[in-house]
Amino acid sequence: MKTLNYFLLLALAITLFPATSAGQKKTAGIDAITASDLESYMEFLASPLLRGRANGEPGLEIAQEYIVSEAKMIGLKPANGTSFYQPYTLTKNTMNPDKTMIKVIIGNSDTVTIKKPIYQLIPTGPADYDVSGEVIFAGYGLKQDKYGYNDFENLKAEGKILLVMAGSPTSEDGKTSLFEGIDGSSFRSIEAKLTALLFSRAKAVIIVMDPKSGFSSIDERFPGYAGELSSSKSLKGEKPRTFQMPNMPKILFADRSVADELFKGTGYTFEDLQKKIDSEVKPFTFTIPGKQVRITEAVQQGEITLNNVAAYIEGSDPILKKEYVIFSGHADHIGASGDKINAGADDDASGCAALLSMAKAFQNLQKKPLRSILFLWVSGEEIGLYGSRSYINDPLVPLENTVADLNMDMIGRIKSVADTSSENPMTGPDKVFVITCNQSKELLSIAEEVDKTTALDLDYSLSGRNHPLQLFSRSDHFNFVKKDIPVLFFTTGLHTTYHTPGDVLDRIDFNKMELVSRTMFQIGYNVANREKRIIVDNPYSKW
Repeated sequence: MKTLNYFLLLALAITLFPATSAGQKKTAGIDAITASDLESYMEFLASPLLRGRANGEPGLEIAQEYIVSEAKMIGLKPANGTSFYQPYTLTKNTMNPDKTMIKVIIGNSDTVTIKKPIYQLIPTGPADYDVSGEVIFAGYGLKQDKYGYNDFENLKAEGKILLVMAGSPTSEDGKTSLFEGIDGSSFRSIEAKLTALLFSRAKAVIIVMDPKSGFSSIDERFPGYAGELSSSKSLKGEKPRTFQMPNMPKILFADRSVADELFKGTGYTFEDLQKKIDSEVKPFTFTIPGKQVRITEAVQQGEITLNNVAAYIEGSDPILKKEYVIFSGHADHIGASGDKINAGADDDASGCAALLSMAKAFQNLQKKPLRSILFLWVSGEEIGLYGSRSYINDPLVPLENTVADLNMDMIGRIKSVADTSSENPMTGPDKVFVITCNQSKELLSIAEEVDKTTALDLDYSLSGRNHPLQLFSRSDHFNFVKKDIPVLFFTTGLHTTYHTPGDVLDRIDFNKMELVSRTMFQIGYNVANREKRIIVDNPYSKW
């Protein structure tokens, strides 16, 4: 962790909210937001003892109990009658391990059964199916015109099952991709394959980790994504969301042992095949002789009850206190895979801690803002934004009285050389990304006025519906957008330890968190304290 010396702190304090700048004043109470408090909150919320705060697991429940306890000590009021909790129920489909398997059928007699987890990518989540057929080894399953590389050239995949490696051709040590933009350490390397695979007309596609990666399965390589794919969930009473096209192959991840079993007796090893393709940078595909596979998956259904945590501070105006400004962040994360714990310090223990600090600052005000402030710690974000969607479906305060949502997700990091790329944009010590789609000119104007008074620069470069990273629709604020509630979404960026065990407390910069939290507090205070409600001049319903 980085610390600033006394003189820099003094300069920062003078710069942060000068008494006279564009009509803004430093709000009393803002000094309650401190780096030390933020660190204290996060030491608990990002503790490995909570095992990554997975939805439905004890770690998330403990984290929420801690948040409620802190909310009570701050003096917040419960937003759901006498309770701080807002429960909702999900229908959950998971793989039945007793009935899910891959069989390698050798000739007419011998069969090897592999009963290891199968993770279905498309259609997403477990499903009941049984598919069998001949297998074609299709290399990396890539079509890269820029490099004259095409695993599908002369490949007759219709009606067959394709076996492909994750990643792309790499250097001899496996550390450097030979194709720009396809980094095997990123799940987006899988996305690079999807178009060609979807239109291959194969029955199914089995993706396995490539030998150079050193991993045997997706839950080792990409535990966060494996967790998302291990079950499908939907709000109880709603139809599950699936992506399906006619003649679309099932695309799934299987354990590497499936490939090893298929290559037995072919004269090739998996390692040899990868080395051949990588050294020549040429496709090498073939039908695996004398073998077929049969993939069987079965689903078991259940229900899971999750909670949002909600608390509020009542506004000071007898009329305007019926309107609310919401501050939101998500308490859940992706959990653990074996002994690898994804602590989720930045994602989003940082947002949860900031909510507590801002609540403390509002509570310290001698005179509260005109409107009420609702603090919302949602769950279910990592599995489909379910907590915020549940809230929107059954709001604790009327949506028509909700003035704005200021959402935060991952606000604790400063970019390093390793952190930053086109896929992983990050901000430095004095900048934060603000994601918006210009729903309200007044809300943006308020943010820009506060921006002039702080040492923090607001960067809108990742905003909008058409940005390739799609951050505008990837966190809980988007459910508010769909109800014509204007939003600002704050994040310091998508570091390379996103959804990995590397997202830990030691990487958090608490001085930056303090700066971001104070800026958000000031924006929210100004929105809540305006005599006239901000106008939504570009609502989602008119897009």
